[in-house]
Amino acid sequence: MKLTVLGCLTPLPRRDAPCSGYLISNERTTVLLDCGFGVFPALADRIDPRKLSAVWISHMHPDHCADLIALANWALNTDDAPKIRVLGPPGWDTRLNGFISEDSSRDLVREVFHVEHLADGSVSSVGEFKLTSRFVHHSVPTYGVRITDKDSVFAYSGDSGPCQALEQLASEADVFLCEAGSREPVEHHMTAQQTYELATSARVGRLLVTHTPDPARSDEVVKDGGRFVEFVSPRDEWVVGPRGA
Repeated sequence: MKLTVLGCLTPLPRRDAPCSGYLISNERTTVLLDCGFGVFPALADRIDPRKLSAVWISHMHPDHCADLIALANWALNTDDAPKIRVLGPPGWDTRLNGFISEDSSRDLVREVFHVEHLADGSVSSVGEFKLTSRFVHHSVPTYGVRITDKDSVFAYSGDSGPCQALEQLASEADVFLCEAGSREPVEHHMTAQQTYELATSARVGRLLVTHTPDPARSDEVVKDGGRFVEFVSPRDEWVVGPRGA
């Protein structure tokens, strides 16, 4: 299993630095986790969108989902585009359809995507991967995900404040990709220090801190962090293997 960071910024992209978008892949299966501002061109630079096995969306804040519009527009204007599976919070498809079409009698989203809705504890099989989604604590309905194959365990927080579901997602994961969207403790986001404390308690193999407001300063607030903590940047790649090997 491999993790590729397409983008990780919040709340807005910069030139050549998209918001949230992460590929989890092996030789046969590729899943896109979140599709925020600027992710589609970064995705297209990396792979042919036809090769996506599925797209999984944590929540409907635009820094995590805005480029679903670009993906839908690509599908609508590409003759041989496959119907890609898109899994997201209940109602994601209705919101996207309202944006791309004024014709309420036509469901363009379901014409181009296989629409699936997440629920707390829902399990989806995508190729060799098993995706378990958990409802986490954010300001809108939001999910984190735990992805397993026969060799490794990967967990992704979505956006969330500290909560039991997040601890369960991360438990003994080989790699835990966790947002740290706040410099100070708040209800609906983690700080970098909180991600470290949670990862230590959950006994993860490697903590990758993402979605930080200022990555250059975030390193300073992880107190006593060991070498298993790293901060991600666009275009980073990581092997997800047992104990982060």
